[in-house]
Amino acid sequence: MKKQIALICLALLCLVSKLAAQKAWTLKECIAYGRKRSFKAEENTILNATYTADKKNIEALYLPQFNAVLNPSYTKTPVNYLLQSGLGLEVNAILYSGSRKKHELQKADMIVAQSEYNIATAQNDIELQVLYAYTDALSKKEQFLVGVGFYQNTIKLRHQLSEKKALTAAAKTFFDTLLEQDRHEVESLNLQYELALLKIKQLINLDNSSFFTIEEIPPFTPAFTELKEAFPKAILADPAISSNQIQVSIATKNIAIAKSFLSPAISFQGSSFYAFNEPNNLSGVQHYLGLRVAIPILNLKGQNANIERAIIDFNYQKTQLENQKKTLFNTMVFILKELKNKEIVYQNMLIALDKTTLLLNENTKDLEAGNSTYEAYLISRNWNRQNALQAVVLKYETITQAKLLDFYTGTTL
Repeated sequence: MKKQIALICLALLCLVSKLAAQKAWTLKECIAYGRKRSFKAEENTILNATYTADKKNIEALYLPQFNAVLNPSYTKTPVNYLLQSGLGLEVNAILYSGSRKKHELQKADMIVAQSEYNIATAQNDIELQVLYAYTDALSKKEQFLVGVGFYQNTIKLRHQLSEKKALTAAAKTFFDTLLEQDRHEVESLNLQYELALLKIKQLINLDNSSFFTIEEIPPFTPAFTELKEAFPKAILADPAISSNQIQVSIATKNIAIAKSFLSPAISFQGSSFYAFNEPNNLSGVQHYLGLRVAIPILNLKGQNANIERAIIDFNYQKTQLENQKKTLFNTMVFILKELKNKEIVYQNMLIALDKTTLLLNENTKDLEAGNSTYEAYLISRNWNRQNALQAVVLKYETITQAKLLDFYTGTTL
């Protein structure tokens, strides 16, 4: 049994040393690494190139269009046939279309700007996931260390009782069973910690073969703890709201573009052809210059329907933005209240932990002196151990909630 305990202690010491020796990643480093390697952000970055190309297409539509034209034709009449052909150059240019060009280019610029917020939204999603995974891993690590501490204290107590010749056969069985249970729990907690680390690595797309451990989050106070300060910051920091604000502006431009189709459109048309005609063998260069003025008359119903649809879409986007702000406001209220609640619960748990630690110390001394039973010791030990593990959970839930507040207000995590 002593040999087995020694081997277990050696394994635990090696494990703790291994954790300490590895390069520790900070929360900031994990988030920065994950933001750069976000699959969704990478996809949006590639997609953004299409929006820039769309703007170039719009610009090209309003530039003069030059075309080389070849138009051979054959016509048969009751008397004879007519073969005509022409080779030349024609040009078309939109001279006036209301304010359509201006609005379409402004809309294209807005879409390009909006696409950047889509990248930021994807990166923020990764940041939030890494935050939860990181604090969960820290919680698992500290719970593992709590388990190791109880295991080592039990070994120490067993050894002291053995030195005093106070270890009966029943006591040996008691300690052997307790140590075996502790060993399994420590192994389980260590496995949970390793899985929590693996989750972080997968979130940030870090090579699974790399050695990886994380640093403790230093004590901090959230940058903004009052709703009147936090909510305006959250509005500015949320890329989804910024994206929707641009979407409302785009909807406004869509109304203006739809209305521009009610305006007259003036275009220039010109051509220069070398024509050859059979059977009269008439050939030569022909030129054409002209203006085309198109005024909507009988198709107003469809254009008015497009305007109405654009107005409906604007109202929808505006309502969606307002509701999104209301949702964010409610979220900030909840985060602030939940943070205060967790702080209170955590402090109460620390008080309870101190009391059960004192009780366990007294029972341990009484057990060593022969003034207590193993049953009383086990009850106080389990109670204290449960409180110690729960205190760890509440500690990191409180840290997570405080970091969540910083995340929503745009403070660098």
